[in-house]
Parts: sequence; structure tokens; C-alpha cells
Amino acid sequence: MKRGIVGLLALLILVSSTLVCASSVAPDLDVTLLSQSPDPVEPGQVVKVKFKIENNGGETTSNSYVKIVPQFPFTIYGDEEEKDIGHLRASSTGADAVIVEFNLKVDEAAIEGDTELELMVKTGEDSWIVYNDDDFLIDIQTHDAVLDITSITFEPQQVAPGETAEASIMVKNMADSLLKDIKFKLDFSGDDIPLAPYQSSSERRIALLESDYQNSLVFKFMADPEAVPGLYKVPLTITYNDEKGNVYSVDDILAVVIGEIPKLTAYVKKSTVLQSGLDGELTLEIANTGSSDMKFLELFLLPSADYELITTSDYFYIGDVDSDDTESEVLNIYVNKNVDVLHVPIKLKYADANNKPYQQTFELELDLYSSSQLKKFGVLEKSNFWMYLILVLLGGAGYWYYKKRFVKINNKK
Repeated sequence: MKRGIVGLLALLILVSSTLVCASSVAPDLDVTLLSQSPDPVEPGQVVKVKFKIENNGGETTSNSYVKIVPQFPFTIYGDEEEKDIGHLRASSTGADAVIVEFNLKVDEAAIEGDTELELMVKTGEDSWIVYNDDDFLIDIQTHDAVLDITSITFEPQQVAPGETAEASIMVKNMADSLLKDIKFKLDFSGDDIPLAPYQSSSERRIALLESDYQNSLVFKFMADPEAVPGLYKVPLTITYNDEKGNVYSVDDILAVVIGEIPKLTAYVKKSTVLQSGLDGELTLEIANTGSSDMKFLELFLLPSADYELITTSDYFYIGDVDSDDTESEVLNIYVNKNVDVLHVPIKLKYADANNKPYQQTFELELDLYSSSQLKKFGVLEKSNFWMYLILVLLGGAGYWYYKKRFVKINNKK
């Protein structure tokens, strides 16, 4: 009986000593970032972060707290910054660990990359333990790494059939991270595209492009000599990679204008008035000497002090003038006196085959002549006035002589 009581007392002493020892062991916390959702998170989105709190030491004597310290680009979203997780049991690891969640909003202006999140843990009356040495990193990434075509310029602006041109494409990295292996490819293979690469490949490449940087590349091409003027769409494919190895592909169009500036000449074709102080007809002719057709041609007569317009209008609509063709207009005018060279200023407005407007002025000239010059050139017949005068004088002298002699004879009788 005494032995049993002694054994029971020994067991109680052992258990109580074990409990005392256990309660004297300090908590030993281990905090890990369990997950983020979504992963990665985009700027402007809400991300849920989960932390696992494990206790490798003794049980806490009072409640423990977990506090998140959101700094840009994070803000707390519909949640509390500090959470009470209660008592932490001794050796509460693995499945027995405590899971804590926070909802955070990522700012729209956040940049791509791993961004640190600061966390603080407190057990009982102890001081806060701060985790801010790259312990918890949140992956922020835009959905698409954007490569933007900021400008496309052509030199010249339109390529003439059989001629060459250059297209300069400026691109900018709009993403927050590096873009790599940027490839550009123009597809000239279409049967309806009368263009081909000239002294270069149809592909270009940029090895690296930093965030917010831009770069340009140049394609040189030639138009078919028999190409019909117009707008031609050349498919453009751009492929590139981001820092994480994601591959992106963008399809676009390079719009190339084939055509040339119309070449025209205006001149006085013929005139029925070659002297000042006379009226007559003046024929103006316009010739399209280029390989491109001309459309919507308008003729304007500009003011001149050399002549008066008898024609009712100083405006003429001519319309289309095909390549290697001419059109003419007839004017009725009166040339003012004392004009040696007739000046006829005109203005022409027209459009090329691609409806691009143009405007030109011409100062047409016509030499005028005196009567003696025109007679010399055989334009006017020479006058017989002096011959007629001599004949009249001779006739008058003969008549006088005859009359005088006839009167003398009659007086003798």
C-alpha cells in the first residue's frame, strides 16, 4: 500500500516537472509566404496572400498577432492590417500550423517585378518581429508585355513604279521589364503586292529593348515598274520575348502608297491674234508628260494687264488627263495696245492617281509683232498703195495732157 502511494507521488512529480519544463520553453516561430493569388498579379488587381505561422518551440502564454505593413504599391483592401491568431501550441508545424490571409490592392502604377511585402509578428508581451529583408516577395507582372509602334515614316512618302523607298519603324517598350529578341518580318509574297525587298532582307531584329526605351529599324523596298498606283497593305509580324521567357506575337499592316507626282506642261498652242490692239482666239494646251494619270484638273486664268478677256469665264474644268495625253481650252481675248510680249498667267489645280491634291502656276508668254514684221514673215500680204498712187498720178497726168492738147487743137479750128 505504501509502495503504491509512493509510486503515484513519484509519477505526479514527474508529470508536473515535465509540464513545468515544457512551459518554460520559449516559442520558436517560423513564418513563410505560402501563396499569392493570382500569381503573378497585374497592376490594379487585388491579390490574396497566405502566410503559414509555425511554432517549433513552446506554447505561447497569451495571444499572438500578425500585422501586415502595406507600402506602395500595396494597400489593404477590404481587410484588417492586424489579426489575432490566438495561442500557438507547442510544436505546431505542418498541418497544425496557423494560416493567415490578407487581401491587398496593387496600385495601377506598379512596375513589373518581385516586390517586397513587410510583415510583423508578435507573441504575448514580446516585441514585434519584423520580416522585411526580402523575406516575402510578391510577383507583379502585366498581362501582356506591350511593344508599341510609335511611328512609321516613308522616304519618299510614296514610291513611284520602278523606284525604291525606305520605311522607318519606331518601336517603344511600354512594359515595365526588358524585352528580348524582337523580330520584324514583312510579307511581300502576296500576288496583289507589287513590292519586293531591295538590297536587304524582309526581316529585321532588335536584340534587347529596355523598359520605356525606343528604337528604330529600316526596311528598303522597290515597286514593280508596272505597278498600278494605289495603296498596298503589306502584312507585318512582330515577335518578342519578355524576361520570363513568354513569347508574344503581334500582327500589323504596313501601308505603302505607290504613285508619283504628275508631270505636266502648259503652253500656248496657237493664236489668231499676233498684234497688240486686236482681238482673236488663244488656244492653251496642257500636256501630262508623266507616267501617272491626273484627275480633277481645273484651270484658272489669273489677272493680267496685257489683255482683256472676252470669254465669259476665267475658270475651266478639264477633268481627267491620262498619262501621255493633252487637253486644251480656247480663249477669246483682246490684246491691249503697246504690248510686245503677251503674258497669260494661269493656275492649275489637280490630283494624282491616289487623290493627293497639287497646285501649280504658269506664266505663259506669246511674242507679238508689228505689221511690217508680219509682212516680212508672210503672215500679212504686202500693201500695193504706192503702185496704185503712181498709176493714179500717171493717169491724171495723161488725162491733163490729153485735155490740154485737145483744147488747143479745137481753138485752132
